[in-house]
Amino acid sequence: MKRFLVSWPVMLLAVLIASCGKESSVEEDVSQYFIKCKIGSVDKTFKYKLLAHKEDVGNGVTNYSFSANATNDANNFEGVGFTIQLSIPVATGTTYKETDPTTDYFLAGIYNPNTQDPDKIFASRYDDGNPFQIKFNELTATTVSGTFSGKLYLLNSTDPNADSAVISNGTFKLKLQ
Repeated sequence: MKRFLVSWPVMLLAVLIASCGKESSVEEDVSQYFIKCKIGSVDKTFKYKLLAHKEDVGNGVTNYSFSANATNDANNFEGVGFTIQLSIPVATGTTYKETDPTTDYFLAGIYNPNTQDPDKIFASRYDDGNPFQIKFNELTATTVSGTFSGKLYLLNSTDPNADSAVISNGTFKLKLQ
């Protein structure tokens, strides 16, 4: 689990990039699926290249990854994603925070404001005042929904005063794959 903590930004970025090539079936109604939030004071809706993936990574550990892009434009990289890796069963109605003093799970969030420069991408970084958090409202074999929020910082910066992105009012409903 400690190895995950070190490599989660790279894993999450890889999931976001990999999801750019995925296409939905023309016959499937995906309009009901989304990730929405407020970033700073701006309402955002991410409804393109949706990804919700559950993976058993072994030894009783399950990983859930979620991501979406703001547009269908291949030249626009604006997107949001988050992941949680649990060694305990996921529970609906429970809020999971990145700062919780536990080794039962790790979680992380990322926001790309439309850049290919990793130094300008925002990621969760254990902010005590506004930690990244996820709450599952529904989790079935085919659908996942919930809420998320938290403060993200520039990915490669260790400066506590670096630029940040505050995510609030985050909601998601995705088709679990």
